[in-house]
Amino acid sequence: METKNIILELRTQKGMSQDELAKKIMVTRQAVSRWENGETVPNTETLKLLSKEFGVYAS
Repeated sequence: METKNIILELRTQKGMSQDELAKKIMVTRQAVSRWENGETVPNTETLKLLSKEFGVYAS
């Protein structure tokens, strides 16, 4: 599964808007939109914040 699909799926499962997610991880709503559209991907530090927010950790 691609990063864009994972972010979209996890965000919608939590019932969050793009704006809500953006505020929680201190990025713009446009950044979240670009990730979900596959235009860009989050950097490593932002991926760590996303994994904490969604409770998903790599083993």
